[in-house]
Amino acid sequence: MKKFISGFVVGALLFGGVSAFAASSLIGQKVQGLFTIEKGGTKVAEAVIINGSAYAPVRAVAEATGASLTVEGKKIIMSSENEKVPTAASNTKTLAELQAERNKIAEQVEKKTAIVSEFKKTQVDNWDVLISENPNSTTIPQWENTKKESEKMLEQLKTELATLQQQLNDLDAQIAALKH
Repeated sequence: MKKFISGFVVGALLFGGVSAFAASSLIGQKVQGLFTIEKGGTKVAEAVIINGSAYAPVRAVAEATGASLTVEGKKIIMSSENEKVPTAASNTKTLAELQAERNKIAEQVEKKTAIVSEFKKTQVDNWDVLISENPNSTTIPQWENTKKESEKMLEQLKTELATLQQQLNDLDAQIAALKH
């Protein structure tokens, strides 16, 4: 059903571009029927039938199929949820610029990986050793609090590393798309 609705939307978009030029020929035409568009038993929109062609609100049908719409000038651009709509800014970068940006982020990933590893060894792990080697120390509660703060900082560093890695993956995808 989803493929049918998606196909219907794409067909409507393609035909819509042609019908815009032929709009004057639709004036005065008889509506032959009114169809309900449903998804999973829920009404999404209504389509009118004129001269054997269905006309439905593109946004309502696209949203029902999980697609998003953007309008650029006189173009309506549909994309699925997991597909990003290319913007004018993203299209202006050359392959060389994307590769240079990728190299910078790859360096940052490498540095951040080393920082995370070193921080874990010198901060978190050291507090574990200190606490385990001095079980009778009166400062263990303070050491444990400091260890917890160090663990929070480590998690923040790991989050930053994951963000950089995601940026690297996104750039790899953009580069692959440009190469094809």
